[in-house]
Amino acid sequence: MTMYEYSGRDRSGRRVDGRFDARTEAEARQVLRLMGVSEAKINGGSAKTSTEIKLPEFMQKWNQNRGVKDSDLVTFTKQLSVMIDAGVSVVKALELLGAQASNPTMRNAIGSLRGKVERGLELSDSMQAIPAIFDELYCSLVRAGTASGQLDVILKRLSQYIEKNAKLKRQLFSAMFYPSIVLTIALALTVFMLVVIVPMLASTFLEGGKELPGLTQAVISVSNLLRDNFLYLIGALAGSVYFFKKWIATPTGRYQWDSFLLRIPLVGTLVLKISIARFASTCSTLVASGVGITDVLQTAQGVLGNKLLEESIGRVREGVIQGKGMGLPMSQEKFFPPMVTSMVSIGEASGRLDAMLEKVSEFYEEEVDVAMAALLKAIEPAMFVFIGGVVGVILIAMYLPVFDLASVGG
Repeated sequence: MTMYEYSGRDRSGRRVDGRFDARTEAEARQVLRLMGVSEAKINGGSAKTSTEIKLPEFMQKWNQNRGVKDSDLVTFTKQLSVMIDAGVSVVKALELLGAQASNPTMRNAIGSLRGKVERGLELSDSMQAIPAIFDELYCSLVRAGTASGQLDVILKRLSQYIEKNAKLKRQLFSAMFYPSIVLTIALALTVFMLVVIVPMLASTFLEGGKELPGLTQAVISVSNLLRDNFLYLIGALAGSVYFFKKWIATPTGRYQWDSFLLRIPLVGTLVLKISIARFASTCSTLVASGVGITDVLQTAQGVLGNKLLEESIGRVREGVIQGKGMGLPMSQEKFFPPMVTSMVSIGEASGRLDAMLEKVSEFYEEEVDVAMAALLKAIEPAMFVFIGGVVGVILIAMYLPVFDLASVGG
């Protein structure tokens, strides 16, 4: 944001001057027109406000979204819907919500929205300036609600959508949390045994001067490698993570990684079902809000999080533009099951596309639960076999020399 200073005449012809923040000079002139300032002269464009120090984009997004949870956004959306339905103006509603917001980041965001709306900007345009909190879908729905005069109804639908999306996130986190904890503990235990326990036993065996079994020598070699190069291995691991993130940030890397995820047994099925549930829920909310179907599909592409699925939706959108409708192009894509395409076709024919998409969303939310349960059932025994195998190999390797000594002594 840039600080602009202005001077001109108000509606009564008196000289006025002042200053305010705006993103561009064009926006500043629009604000002045809405304020009724004529013959305006604007100075600015270089000086930044004290709170607008230029940061890298990723830091700006982190700072904007710091501490804002889905529950904070749901509460704000619901309360704004109720206030507008009760006849409270948007500016007054934002003033009241900002005063009672417990989250500092959300309170600052609401204050920023209020300031922009007071200067004459649309609520949706004001929200676009805070993309880390109000994403494209949110802004599109608010814009549609403002244009149709049903902002309260659409905000209510939006809060329900955010809650559903948050539920899917929680389900995915819950499914991954337990295996991650177990694997972390197993890795820590393995490293402890190789770095601490194995060297203690190895020194005892080596003092005897007897040739050690091949498995024992192999484990001791791994232990020595880990101890002697621990910092290098940590650096290599950190470097691998860094370059992996860089790789998937590229279009090619992201495409290959997303393709790989969909091919993993059970995991691919879960990713696909979550994406379909999210796609159907998004489209249902947008269609019910009166957004055009091509805009619906364009917005829905951004919520899938998988490049292959995004490309698939892009082809469906092209089919809609060509007049084929939505159901036929979807039936030609391998990612959409026949049930989904049939429901969409029925919804188009009956004029109840939003209701059918809502049913698809509800069905696949249940399917996600089933897929997660199946994934956990498959992961648990595999993890314990892996952990038991690693620990077992180390223990056997360390006891083999003891068994040899016992057999010699016998």
